[in-house]
Amino acid sequence: MGRGLALLMVVTIASVSSMPAAFGQMKSPPGGTTPGGAIFDRLNQSSTRPVPQTPAPTVRPPDSLWVPDRFVQVPGVDGQVLVPGHWERRLADHEVYTPPLTGRTPQGDVTIQFPAGSRPPVNERQFP
Repeated sequence: MGRGLALLMVVTIASVSSMPAAFGQMKSPPGGTTPGGAIFDRLNQSSTRPVPQTPAPTVRPPDSLWVPDRFVQVPGVDGQVLVPGHWERRLADHEVYTPPLTGRTPQGDVTIQFPAGSRPPVNERQFP
């Protein structure tokens, strides 16, 4: 039992005294990173370079109008139909282009397709 304890102490002292040498090997060499680290250096440089700046946008009068979700009355359907929000593009003073839309009843049992086309502005029409 005395020899086992002595052996354990020798192994413990040897492992504790070799730790600084092991940590010293983990440091980078004075000239830079490890030989294979050049790949990581280039990757780091390319990922941390500044983002190119884009020119300021030119300001022009708005030709599109956002129409929020709304309920409309459609002939042939009991109740109202929900028309989803969408952008309408202005064509003239009393004319806009409306994209194709899909309307649904609040219960979701009836679906109505509204084709794209030119229509009066949203505040001048009764249908989507």
